[in-house]
Amino acid sequence: MCGTLVGNAVPVPMDTEGVSLANAPKFLSDGGDMGARMRARDWSASPLGPPEGWAQPLKTLVAVMLAANQPMFIAWGAGRTMLYNDGYAEILGLKHPGALGRPFDRVWSEIWGELKPIMVRCYAGEPIQMDDIMLVMHRHGHPEETHFAFSYTPVRDEAGRVSGVFCPCMEITARVMADRRQAFRLGLEERLRDLSSPKAAMAAAADALGRHLNAAQVGYAEVDAEGHAITGGEIHDGRIPNFRAGRYRLEEYGPAMAADMAAGRAVVVHDVQEDARTSPPEALAAYAAISLRAFVVVPLVKGGRLTAYLYVAHPEPRRWSDDDLALTREVAERTWAAIGRARAEAALRESEARFRLMANAVPQIIWIIDAAGRNEFFNEQWFDYTGATCGPTSASEVAAEFVHPDDRSATTAAFVEAQRASQTFLVEHRIRSKDGSYRWFLVRGEPFRDSCTGAIARWFGASVDIHDRKQAEETNARLAAIVASTTDAIIGFAAEDGHILAWNRGAEELFGYAEAEALGGAVGLLVPPDLPDADPTGVFRRAMDGVRVHEHETERLAKSGERIPVAVTASRMLAPDGRPIGVAAIFRDLRQRKAIEARQALLAREVDHRSKNALAVVQTMLRLTRADDVPAFVRAVEGRISALARAQTLLAEERWDGAALHTMLRGELAPFLADQRAELDGPPVVLPPGTAQPLAMAVHELATNAAKHGALSVPEGRVSVSWCIEASTPMATLRLRWAEGDGPPLAGRPSRRGFGSRVIEGTVRGQLGGAVSLTWARTGLVCHVEVPIRRSLAQPGSE
Repeated sequence: MCGTLVGNAVPVPMDTEGVSLANAPKFLSDGGDMGARMRARDWSASPLGPPEGWAQPLKTLVAVMLAANQPMFIAWGAGRTMLYNDGYAEILGLKHPGALGRPFDRVWSEIWGELKPIMVRCYAGEPIQMDDIMLVMHRHGHPEETHFAFSYTPVRDEAGRVSGVFCPCMEITARVMADRRQAFRLGLEERLRDLSSPKAAMAAAADALGRHLNAAQVGYAEVDAEGHAITGGEIHDGRIPNFRAGRYRLEEYGPAMAADMAAGRAVVVHDVQEDARTSPPEALAAYAAISLRAFVVVPLVKGGRLTAYLYVAHPEPRRWSDDDLALTREVAERTWAAIGRARAEAALRESEARFRLMANAVPQIIWIIDAAGRNEFFNEQWFDYTGATCGPTSASEVAAEFVHPDDRSATTAAFVEAQRASQTFLVEHRIRSKDGSYRWFLVRGEPFRDSCTGAIARWFGASVDIHDRKQAEETNARLAAIVASTTDAIIGFAAEDGHILAWNRGAEELFGYAEAEALGGAVGLLVPPDLPDADPTGVFRRAMDGVRVHEHETERLAKSGERIPVAVTASRMLAPDGRPIGVAAIFRDLRQRKAIEARQALLAREVDHRSKNALAVVQTMLRLTRADDVPAFVRAVEGRISALARAQTLLAEERWDGAALHTMLRGELAPFLADQRAELDGPPVVLPPGTAQPLAMAVHELATNAAKHGALSVPEGRVSVSWCIEASTPMATLRLRWAEGDGPPLAGRPSRRGFGSRVIEGTVRGQLGGAVSLTWARTGLVCHVEVPIRRSLAQPGSE
């Protein structure tokens, strides 16, 4: 509001448009921009005539409308002349301000077919209210879906005739669209939740988005490391018949779009004929050939690389809204997450299948339980042996149902102690078979720790049948008892001084003294002077004191001076009057049993050592493996486990005496060779088990790196591996040289140290105590490895 001076008179009030308010009707004195426009307009040529002559109901409603914030309009007279306020001007968009004073049907000509019945009913005197009406309006230069809640009220003049319509309204497009998007999100989430196939997830998302946007075609494309986009999982309704799935290079989209996609920026084209990126003649010809006029591309950049994109295509020009783009982005991310989950689950299922295949192939019972003692896995050997149809749910159930009653408490105590001390679980117990009999098993379980928390997550174990060994021990014990009562050495000692009273043939054969030589000799004749048995607290004295000595293991001297391990069973001899008169002793030769025990102990230590070595290598590998995502982690772990498995197989074929270096190298390189050459040159070398597996994993890492970035990544590439042995001490040195050639030229040492390099160095230095050096020559990577081995293994032989 401002004013102007007329002569020396007081200022005349003016509105913001410079229109005098002094002569304006009072009902037009408010209303912001629309009030000013209505005051400034010359209404004399309008069907309404000058404002001063308007019907009183119209004046009243105009005053109410201009003073209100809610969008309102009035259609007045037979021609339905349109009046509106500032709120309704926003709804008109580009139709404002030209809509003021125009007939209502001309202002909204594109939706007059929907509005005419409503207007006719209202002019007939019927008030109409609608909570949601959908209208396709052209108010911003293009058709758009809109939604309104409104109330059409018939307005009568002083004569009682319906002369117009008063309509307060509210645009609810944003709310309707938000509700629709939310329903779409929930529906998509529901569809993706149970899909285990990546292609099915792509197709479901494409179908849902295409229906929601009414698009002609929607699809996914995955981009490989060479920049090829492979489309698939698309849906189309036939309106773009020549746009088919295929394999494209990103450069085919043009440098501008390719750069945007590589940077993760969405490409939005409303009309290929008007967009600078798509309007060159050759591009327009390509788009015309497949009937494509508008599209949206949402790239997915993961780990700094364009991995995939989601596209939405249409055969006619289309104004893609911000909501369309936001929803397409969301669908792309959600679907890619579902695809990643499906692939990870598929990889996990495949990994579990391989584990089950391997576990079912071994002759031992393999089992896994979690930290709480709940069973997670039994291999087929368990079910074949026990006859069980399903695995018990906990370790306590195993003990209660299958472990021999006499062994249960010891087994439970051993497992509780292993849990408490976080150490290896090792026990021998009897397990019931499906025919009801029991066999002895050596049970060993190793704790596996969570890589994040360090706490025990589960136990991996094996139960090895040792029943035959136990039976042999028990049989030997029974035979020894029989022999001890008949042919074993039986000696009698006098009570007064311990001189020898009796000496049988078994004693003669065991100790080498003839009966004549032994009789009358002192008890100390057979006792080594450095043993406690030589003093009065020995076997003789204890037996004389009434203590029954049974199978007391000790040593006795033979005539030859040999110390013979024996089991002594002794008790005192009583006269008829109950007086002790001496000691009767049976000496059982233990040399054979001791030798057996030594061999068994050696075997047990060997089994223990090999199990620990294998588990230690796997745990070290898992701890060192890093990856940006689950599929990469799975591929890395699978590759390294395969390398270990090949070395394990090679060692097993050689009965764990060692692995031929040439054979190991050939086996590790074979999976990576297509047309490339691998040259192996060096003398015969047999690697010990402790060296073969880590060195195999290091060679696997070199081959993996070569396949990704080096000589094995191109058909003409080659790898040369040579080695020699330097033996100057009891420990020899294996010197191995890995050289790559004819591959992509190298610019020099990488800017950062890769994970493969860390694995190679950690394996060679940390596990083998060796040395490693890497040289990035322009012609290819050269790696020198030095590993100490026993000189005796570096012997000529056939490989």
